[in-house]
Amino acid sequence: MTQLVNSSKRFLVLGGSGKTGRRVVKQLRQKGEEVCGVSRTTTPVFHWHDNTHSWQQLLNGLDSVYVTYQPDLAIPRAADDIARLVIAARQAGVSHMVLLSGRGEKGAEEAEQVVADSGLHYHILRASWFYQNFSEGFLRDMIEAGEVALPCGDTPEPFIDAGDIAAAAVRCLTDPDIAAGLYEVTGPHLLTFKQCIGQIGAITGQPLSFADLSVDAMVDALTSAGFERDMVWLMGHLFSEVLDGRNSHTTDTLEKLLGRAPVSFSEYANRAFAASSAEATFSKLSHIEEGAGQ
Repeated sequence: MTQLVNSSKRFLVLGGSGKTGRRVVKQLRQKGEEVCGVSRTTTPVFHWHDNTHSWQQLLNGLDSVYVTYQPDLAIPRAADDIARLVIAARQAGVSHMVLLSGRGEKGAEEAEQVVADSGLHYHILRASWFYQNFSEGFLRDMIEAGEVALPCGDTPEPFIDAGDIAAAAVRCLTDPDIAAGLYEVTGPHLLTFKQCIGQIGAITGQPLSFADLSVDAMVDALTSAGFERDMVWLMGHLFSEVLDGRNSHTTDTLEKLLGRAPVSFSEYANRAFAASSAEATFSKLSHIEEGAGQ
């Protein structure tokens, strides 16, 4: 049931058809808020290659913006693009920005600083890897094929549910009592990619194996498969520099923001993959609308 609220705020979600973006749109609408989600496949369209004048037209009359950057804030041009967005937002009269970021990424930290120095009221959600990368992201095709081949199979990561990130973003967007600043959010447990694949295989009942490979071999495979250049660079960067154990710890930030425990991987996996044990099919949702690393 939709809960109507007394609010004159208007919200924009950049990356509104992506993994967290579409969930933010849905949750805001469930609260009775006025929100528009945009991406390069929507009308109106938003693309990071567009000029700032077109962005300003899109931002006019809005109060708050939730920002996801594609493919990921780690890529070299991200901080410059975020700086252009901040200028357009300020000129359009936007007062509040919530930025989705990633853990352990120097490039992402540069973009975070741009937002922190913007003069806007801001919140930064620095998140760990999404559960949904297994069902909606770059790992989906490998899982469907029955073998996942990745570097860093034994590096623990506190994977997080995209719905929980969205809930945290909505709280920041709508609750004036949430102090501005950086919030590092993770899931409740440390798991390796290999352990995650094992759980998914047990749920589906389908043959599913994990194979270790080098970063170079992964980059070659992604290139041969026709992935975009930025995505290939990003995956090489993430698996060679970020998944080195530096992020192998959890935080209680999400629980404090939401007032409940984060969704566990087993809860997510049962929800996302249980039907496949009977149908042997997986979701065909887009895997390029948000950064593969997050």
